[in-house]
Amino acid sequence: MIIATSSLELIRADGTKLYIEIEPVTYQEEGKYVYTGVYQLQATRHNDPAGEYTEDNPGDTTEIGSFAHKQDDKYEWAYIGDFLDEEEQSQIADHIQRLEDTDADTASFYVQAFYHGGMNSFEVKAQEGSYTVAYDGNVIAELQHNEKWEQVNGDPLEEDVFVSIKHAIEAKFE
Repeated sequence: MIIATSSLELIRADGTKLYIEIEPVTYQEEGKYVYTGVYQLQATRHNDPAGEYTEDNPGDTTEIGSFAHKQDDKYEWAYIGDFLDEEEQSQIADHIQRLEDTDADTASFYVQAFYHGGMNSFEVKAQEGSYTVAYDGNVIAELQHNEKWEQVNGDPLEEDVFVSIKHAIEAKFE
């Protein structure tokens, strides 16, 4: 199962798109993160971050409910909220199930960090001995951990981004 924030471009019934952040709810037990089977859902402005508030452009970040499934049956799920219709819920279920079906050790995962004036997602993928970081589909950095974390390729990441990604990697792999 995946224990990392993920994002999805949701296509609404009227054809508009909404950017959804899907964050697993976890707790720590004996120094390890334990997955609860629940995901918090947030909508972020998709095409027009400075635009007027509308249902399709709900603000910088808006809580839109929770998505949960039984840990022993990921195909049995429930949406707790009133923002998404059945088809939109189905898109989220499909997205989460695809992520959970991927081998967690070789899959990329997503990290949220404050970047370019708002919360953004970065895709992190483990390579042999390093981690590539992509933003908006383009690899922007490569990180390695020898005696300490360091960026070995790309333009220097902002400190908040570097720290957020470093912590997410440590939580996932170490």
